[in-house]
Amino acid sequence: MERLHFAHQFHPVVAYGDAVGNDCFELQRMFWSSGVRTDLFAWEAKPEVRALVRDWKDLERVVSRDGLLLVHHSMGNDTVSEVAKLPARKAVVYHNITPAKYFEGLNEHARRYAEVGREQLLELAKSAEFGFADSEYNRRELAEAGCANTAVVPIAIDWEQFDVAPDPKVARALADERTAILAVGQILPQKAIHDVIASFAAYRTSDQGARLYLVGSTAMSGQYLAQLQQQIAKLGLDDAVTFAGSVTIEQLVAYYRGATAFLTLSDHEGFCVPLLEAMRSDLPIVAHAAGAIPETLGDAGVLLEEKSPSAVAAALERVVRDQAVRKDLLEKGHRRVDEFSHEKVAGRLKLALAQGGWDLPTPRSKRVVVLSSDQRCGIHHYSLAVSEGLRERGHQVTFVGVRHLDTADLNKKLRYIGRRTDVVLIEHEAGIFRDVPFVRALLSLWRRRLPVVLSMHELEPEKFHHYRRLSAALHYRPRYAWPLEMLRIPWVGLRLANWFFRYRVILTLMGSLPRKLVVHSPRSERWLELLTGDETKRERFPLPIMPLESTVLPHDADEKRRLRAKFGLPTDKFIFISPGFFFARKRYIEVIDALPEDAVLVLSGTRSDWEPRYFDEVMEAAKRKKNVVINTEYDTMGQYVAASDCVVLFYEDVFQSAVVTQAVWAGLPCIFSPAEGFAPYHAAGPVVRSVDDLARAMRDIQDPETYASYARGVGILRRLLSPERNAERYLAGV
Repeated sequence: MERLHFAHQFHPVVAYGDAVGNDCFELQRMFWSSGVRTDLFAWEAKPEVRALVRDWKDLERVVSRDGLLLVHHSMGNDTVSEVAKLPARKAVVYHNITPAKYFEGLNEHARRYAEVGREQLLELAKSAEFGFADSEYNRRELAEAGCANTAVVPIAIDWEQFDVAPDPKVARALADERTAILAVGQILPQKAIHDVIASFAAYRTSDQGARLYLVGSTAMSGQYLAQLQQQIAKLGLDDAVTFAGSVTIEQLVAYYRGATAFLTLSDHEGFCVPLLEAMRSDLPIVAHAAGAIPETLGDAGVLLEEKSPSAVAAALERVVRDQAVRKDLLEKGHRRVDEFSHEKVAGRLKLALAQGGWDLPTPRSKRVVVLSSDQRCGIHHYSLAVSEGLRERGHQVTFVGVRHLDTADLNKKLRYIGRRTDVVLIEHEAGIFRDVPFVRALLSLWRRRLPVVLSMHELEPEKFHHYRRLSAALHYRPRYAWPLEMLRIPWVGLRLANWFFRYRVILTLMGSLPRKLVVHSPRSERWLELLTGDETKRERFPLPIMPLESTVLPHDADEKRRLRAKFGLPTDKFIFISPGFFFARKRYIEVIDALPEDAVLVLSGTRSDWEPRYFDEVMEAAKRKKNVVINTEYDTMGQYVAASDCVVLFYEDVFQSAVVTQAVWAGLPCIFSPAEGFAPYHAAGPVVRSVDDLARAMRDIQDPETYASYARGVGILRRLLSPERNAERYLAGV
């Protein structure tokens, strides 16, 4: 078998909360744990996942022969045929395609692409070396399409996302003693919601206080939703049936925990993730034996071959009222959910890859040294967060801090890095390491055969000492009469050659000595070619989030009010904050100008040694408004952020922003400028291009619904970009 070095994944549309999208992310975590590099590629990435997904056109640059491209297939898309033609070695991951007949007269676009998807499945089956599906039902379809080598790997579910507090409003609505029947899934004909409603009506004849909750998107429902509403009215169930629509994870957890029983009468399912979610939530299940439902459910529910309203009502009567039946089903549900645990799915993935001729290494704990700044600053706290994330994943991590621009201290600390270290991760900024001593350090680690991952936070020519000397020599000023200047020109030319040679040697060694080079912004990525042209050594991913130093977040609104009162902030007003050093590129004066009269702005930061006059200019501008607060105490900066409602980042430019990651950690929406470095985090708030736009956004975000929408995006980013989920990405491929 061949050693698997990378396993990139493609799916046309990647979204958070979607079963296929979540499977992509969980497979990615499994590959990282095994030291295998894996990026996600898509034709469209929804805003909440854009930070973690690359454009599918980049696939042409990254494919090679020592790894796989996993093509997830669940619907037709114009890009799938192009991906099938790529020279990469491919495997199909088949999630089933809803038959086109279910979309007839409802959604012509979906009907067409369901047919296209079936045709493209044949193309993928021919171009792929092997394939696997998430159920035996789907595996048979994959084999029938012409894929000769197939296996089953169940959908990987991130159960940690369900370990949240249930939404209190939903919990209160379901807290009474009435029976609550729950159905989860898109409101579409193949889900047979019309049968669910008819069966619920039959059940309600003996339980007249019962309620039915239909949780699922209605975005593609079309006329089907209107038909269901007419059915409900005809049956006299207007007050008994709730269309909940798309819900947050907190709301979904509340529905699962508050319901009495789970019901699905779907006519077509390739896996049916809600079954597992219901089992884990201690809900007894009544289900129609269609598609993959029997193999997913196992013996953990009442399975119906015939779904007449009377038969379904009788089954619901049993699981609601018979306590012995309920207890038995819940116990079987727990055992069944265990069959789909992260560890068991990872084992099935390893077997499926082995069947295709690829060896997926077994995850193991590694000894990691994280080398970076020892001073209280953004990169220091970020490095600590990465270290803690690696520890959460079971690795043995030692953090080594060095004093800024102190060569003696760097050399001293290098001696403490043991020979048995598996990886040295260096979080690099120009202000921490001098160029030549740093390259000597890399040479020292290379001679000791210690693999290095070099993470560069601000990469561009101006950050290198020899480039600045080269630039200075290039722009020398004439000092003498022209005859003497003519003699001086060769000397300047020699100096240019000298500095250019040194500059290129530094860059070449920094690119060749580490095993892997990491950057965190498109701006830095564009300069990576200065160091190496080897695509296999280069990787870009966003900064994982990091906590605010010495900050405990308020647990509720009362705690937040007390925190505000502690700092003399108003407890009843919306508070914006712009934290960090006072640099002109952060445009604090413009933020002051845009501030609404009914809100408060906190500028929380310190004077910069690079631009000391800008601090004074901001102070003068702040005097014009009574609702601007200035905080310059470093030790309280995190607490001021925790006391605020929204972070304003109206920067002219930025590589990447640690402030955003801290805002996300604090659960705060942001208002962004269009600076490229903020792009991965746009799910957390609006993007504004002018002071007028900023003023409008600062008013709009105070609307509760708007604020809640962005707060949901913040919650998703906080989860997807957590260090415990992403830190292992540094080690993959080393």
